[in-house]
Amino acid sequence: MVTRSAKRNSDRREVTEPPATKSQTVDLQHYDRLDLLPIAGEWRHGRAENRLVDTNPYTDDVLLEIKQADRNDLDAAFAGGAKAQVEWAASAPAARALVFRRAADVMEARRGEIVDWLIKESGSTRLKANLEWEVTHTVMVWASSVPHAVESRIIPSDIPGKENQVRRKPVGVVGAISPWNWPLHLSNRTIAPALAVGNAVVVKPASDTPVTGGLLLAKIFEEAGLPSGLLNVTVGPGAEIGVHLE
Repeated sequence: MVTRSAKRNSDRREVTEPPATKSQTVDLQHYDRLDLLPIAGEWRHGRAENRLVDTNPYTDDVLLEIKQADRNDLDAAFAGGAKAQVEWAASAPAARALVFRRAADVMEARRGEIVDWLIKESGSTRLKANLEWEVTHTVMVWASSVPHAVESRIIPSDIPGKENQVRRKPVGVVGAISPWNWPLHLSNRTIAPALAVGNAVVVKPASDTPVTGGLLLAKIFEEAGLPSGLLNVTVGPGAEIGVHLE
């Protein structure tokens, strides 16, 4: 059975933008196989019976179809994330910071591709899509400083000759559910800092924006050198995946 996401308000029209905000086009091969999900270090189809039909909200054209994840996929994502997170948390801050600098570079090189996806999947105008790219890129650059910002504290002790140390540690695997209206930014503002301090992430993007809310970011981070298994994307209905994620 083919399922369709609820339609959004599609009475949005393209607007003319100032020349300074035009997207930059770089001759790179566009990301492919965005119908696959990164789960536990492997890009594969979800195991649910239903497929999500991802459409352009303005034209209703089909962009792609995704075989959705089920609860078993979600469990696998968390298990794979927990396994990959141990080595990632033990890595040097400089090594983690490098991934985010590279991710920012990838975003610059693929700006046109990213902006086009925001337009055709989330219904953005080109002006808004470029603004979302800018905000997301800013967070990515900022995230490169986060690994070195994790500080411990020494606080007084009531026991003579003793001191108390407070150390910050990653929690393990962070779960995230993101909306459709600013999908790239609202997903990345959770994903980037969580990864930067040594966590793994499992994200469930909105069914209206599975690519810009998750899969596109997974491709960007993969190209930037993020170890496999750390960022998992589970595309599926909120009634099943979202509830189980909570």
